Amino acid sequence: MKKTKPSSAGISSAETIAHNQDLLTQILIRIPPKPLFKLKSVSKRWLSLISSIQFSHSHSLHHQNQGFLTPTALFLGIGNYYRLPFGLPVLPLNPETQVPVLDFIVDPQFKILQSCNGLLLGHCYYKSDEGSRYFICNPSTHKFRIISLPVSQLGSLRAVNLAYDPIKSPYYKIICVRKLISPSNRFFIYIYSSKSDAWDASWISFQANEYIRFDYAVFCNGVIHWNSNGRKSLRFDVENKILKKIPMLAPMFQAPEESEDEDSRYFGESRGHLHLGVTYMPFCLKVNVFEMAADYSHWFLKYCLKLDDAMKILPDLRSFFIENYFGFPVLSVIRSEGEESKVVILVDYKAICYELKDGILLRVYDLKQYPETLNRCPLNYIGIQSFQYFETLAWV
Repeated sequence: MKKTKPSSAGISSAETIAHNQDLLTQILIRIPPKPLFKLKSVSKRWLSLISSIQFSHSHSLHHQNQGFLTPTALFLGIGNYYRLPFGLPVLPLNPETQVPVLDFIVDPQFKILQSCNGLLLGHCYYKSDEGSRYFICNPSTHKFRIISLPVSQLGSLRAVNLAYDPIKSPYYKIICVRKLISPSNRFFIYIYSSKSDAWDASWISFQANEYIRFDYAVFCNGVIHWNSNGRKSLRFDVENKILKKIPMLAPMFQAPEESEDEDSRYFGESRGHLHLGVTYMPFCLKVNVFEMAADYSHWFLKYCLKLDDAMKILPDLRSFFIENYFGFPVLSVIRSEGEESKVVILVDYKAICYELKDGILLRVYDLKQYPETLNRCPLNYIGIQSFQYFETLAWV
């Protein structure tokens, strides 16, 4: 067969694209992160372009949906246990998801503290003489960075939080909360910016009670929100450096009549909405998902999920509920525009994903492949947390 040579017009078009930075960028930002990594080897120029912080920001802007990115998987973390990188359960949220592996993290044992739009904040296991080792990483790019905390004599470290919105800026900020020994209700906030690669010279002083969980932070709409075991908590506007109060949900608010107490609470966000997912005991097949009002005045019931139909499809779960007084934790609430919103719950070594509006069972994940990870604490333990995974080029 006679081979045909590329036309001069085709060569000319390829050369035009190759030498036009703006046109090449517009083509490459349409490609998902995984295939992009292979294209870095095409040339030094492509490597420099794809690896730049400006390109990562443009890539996030192109793949956002009405101002938000969409998670594709969930990492699981249990209590205060540290995990080997290959022993951390990962739940894909759709069949096309390539499950990320965290074997690139340099410390052999670690735990995830927070997920924030493509970046993970974590803490490495350490010996008492080595000091705390916090890190930022991107599971998609395998980039990893140890964070040096500010040197301070003011009290004890209470928490480290992450604030990152790739739609607004390619840079992230880290919030360090410290507590004075006396007076006992006095706290300080230090802020680090990846743009300047430095901690602010000044700090923010404020008062708070012991009920606020500074180690349980949710970043949403430019604001850090802290969970609380009490009736009130705090939120921190990172850009404007302003602290304000937020109400927390009263115990057993709009609880099912047959329930006696709350079993667990999930505190998280999705697409700019704060959520509280509450389960009840004993043997209560209902999940209430509350949402915070836009003006932070109150929580309202957004979804009420009934699991009776699931018991018909998965009869072995009914025997689990009958034999156990405690219920099940909510792992994540995932809002979606134009698609079904989801809730993921954990029941007897199974993570079950439901469509929230009509309570349709979407898929079941069997977690028995992670026996060493999950057997180290009861499955109904309230310390189980999930961390959303976003496939991005987020800069570390």
